[in-house]
Amino acid sequence: MVEEHGGRHDEPDKLRRSGVELFEMPEYDLPFVAGCSAWLVCRTISEPSIQGRYELFIGEVIAVWADDRVFRDGHWMFETADPALRSLHYVAGGHFHAIGEATDVSPK
Repeated sequence: MVEEHGGRHDEPDKLRRSGVELFEMPEYDLPFVAGCSAWLVCRTISEPSIQGRYELFIGEVIAVWADDRVFRDGHWMFETADPALRSLHYVAGGHFHAIGEATDVSPK
């Protein structure tokens, strides 16, 4: 099965072969991408009808870590962190955007 972005789900080493720096955590048999602001470990929840109909996979987050340069005291601090640490978001059609400046809408 070819994924929309041109990769293949059955090529587990595609990131390393593409030059992406990976690292491992002792208790998890998974590759983690170096240089990220956060990492999640998820377990897939089997929902065959949803997976077949929509190609949508549901996951349960079982572990999470964040770089304390961008996440402290329960809050993301992207606006004061190095711009290289801002999270990257896929929008559509091959377009990505880095998270922008914060907007505060809390009542004063």
